[in-house]
Amino acid sequence: MAMYFAFPAGPVLQSNSHELLHRFEVTPQEPHHALFVTVANAFADQVIQYLFLNMVTHMDGESRAARILDKLAGLIKATVHTLIRQSLHNRSNAELLPLLGYVRARQMVREEHGQPVDYVSIPLPLDLSGQFDHIVHHLEHGDLEGQREPLREAMLQFADLSHYHFYDEPMDLIKLGFVTRKAASLGGSTIKSGSRSSINQLVPHLSEQELKEFILYFRSMLIEVP
Repeated sequence: MAMYFAFPAGPVLQSNSHELLHRFEVTPQEPHHALFVTVANAFADQVIQYLFLNMVTHMDGESRAARILDKLAGLIKATVHTLIRQSLHNRSNAELLPLLGYVRARQMVREEHGQPVDYVSIPLPLDLSGQFDHIVHHLEHGDLEGQREPLREAMLQFADLSHYHFYDEPMDLIKLGFVTRKAASLGGSTIKSGSRSSINQLVPHLSEQELKEFILYFRSMLIEVP
């Protein structure tokens, strides 16, 4: 058994990812950096949508929790889109080739209503998924307030894990110049510290209803694969 954190890729990311993989199989090859930038931006937007913005839409827009998530989403989106443009623009196909393995590794195909659907996924350690199961178990037995600290600790671990798979891992596959590498390092540090700070601010200020919805929403994206 393996556990994954996964969510639907969406039609735009799914179709463009398939087109990108197809183009690299066809010879002779035209430059594909523009499509790679499109796919990377769509990937980033989908990650931000499912990690942050979907939760904001279910919160009171004036609540502190909603403002924290919305601010973090904006910070990450602006930082990542800028770095994608700097890192991938005008790259040769040979330079982009190492990223194809990353694109494939993040894909999970699930059958829904008899049709294959692409998901974005990252592997999740069993002990971390077990922590979320433990939190849900207590939630179902009426212990909601007692789950704030366990949730905060689990989300901090998840933040570090997702930062590695969604940011550090792909960045390490690209040969960057000194200036771009420094920008990527600074951007990564800003995102990581911002994510941890936001979690520490967010969890204590969730209303009881927001806390319950947050736990159940997040747990719904943990998928077991035999």
